[in-house]
Amino acid sequence: MKRIVFVAPPFAGHLNPLLVLAGAARRAGYDVTVITGERKLAAVRGAGLRAVGLASIGGDSLERIANSESRVGGDPRLLLGQMRENLAMLPAIRDELREMWKTERPDLVVADSVAPVGGLVCDELGIPWITTIATPFAIENRSGVPAYCGGWRPGFAARDAVGRWFIRSFKRAVAWYFRKEFGLLGGRFPYREDGTERIYSSLAILGFGIRELEFPRDWPGCFEMLGPVMDCPEAGPVLDFPVGTRRVLVSVGTHLLWAKRTLVEDVVALAREFAGVEFVVSMGGEGEGVRRVCEGVTVYPFVPYARDLGCFDAVIHHGGAGVTYAAILCGVPAVVVPHDYDQFDYAARVEFWGLGFRARSVRGAGLALRHVLAKKTWPELERMREAALLYRPGERFLDVVRRFVR
Repeated sequence: MKRIVFVAPPFAGHLNPLLVLAGAARRAGYDVTVITGERKLAAVRGAGLRAVGLASIGGDSLERIANSESRVGGDPRLLLGQMRENLAMLPAIRDELREMWKTERPDLVVADSVAPVGGLVCDELGIPWITTIATPFAIENRSGVPAYCGGWRPGFAARDAVGRWFIRSFKRAVAWYFRKEFGLLGGRFPYREDGTERIYSSLAILGFGIRELEFPRDWPGCFEMLGPVMDCPEAGPVLDFPVGTRRVLVSVGTHLLWAKRTLVEDVVALAREFAGVEFVVSMGGEGEGVRRVCEGVTVYPFVPYARDLGCFDAVIHHGGAGVTYAAILCGVPAVVVPHDYDQFDYAARVEFWGLGFRARSVRGAGLALRHVLAKKTWPELERMREAALLYRPGERFLDVVRRFVR
């Protein structure tokens, strides 16, 4: 039996889509193993998959790096600090994977884009590997709007060219700054000899998205959009709504601990403007039990988008990849309040394509939410939803697997 190993960090937006693909591979007759962080091993096993943790990743060390206590934004000090912490862990992870795969060699490795160390080991051992990526526009482009520039929209070719040059120059500068750390990992960083980005596979890069949402741009030759994958192995409490109310979900995902500190009080302040509207706050796994905070506001520790988002009239979210595509698949208009990283780019796409509106803060989202709730029909959203539903990620993934596993 051919063996496929999936490698992903213990973050819902990166791990959950891989569990869907891993399940499809297992049903197709492959021997499947999922390598992730300790906190998600039970969820992987609950999905009926073999789960393996790494001794080189102690406890919730990965989560502590990603779940920053303050906003990272474009602060170079904080960005470099996060990267230094990540790089410090990679040699030990690489060594453990190397010994594991020498003993029990996989036929194919599927590595999430933020777990490229798996690909480095594969290159060393001659194992074919492919990349999955939750945020496809993060891949560098040679034409079109660059990402991570604060949520740019199309229409400014000269500006985009400068942005692309800046991003490439910034990555080269970071690679030079961390040249000692990268040297311990081996290989050429951040680019191969042919100019492609080393953190992505040269065989296949599979995006959890749809081309229809993206702005015009070029893609690597080995890139393919699989389509959105919306599933969750963890079930939250069953929602309980008053009869006949309009419903709004508010979520900032599983990270952004600093944003969660004031999230409930921000929603309470917003709810005062909307009599008769029921707000549900998802804490993304933080806290225990369901709390009725005040009239119109209930706090849940976790709301699974795949199961529950379709019950709402609108969603206020942070612009994460998972919730953005869940809203599209469920046909729910959004108010996007971006906080960090790729969230500004998702907000730009939601607003540009007429799928919702953007706001500066949850507390100040009243005007945008009134626009959303007042709009009776969303033809742009329905067209995007129909386009998304045409994708068959499980089937396409297995087609790609068969190219490399004979």
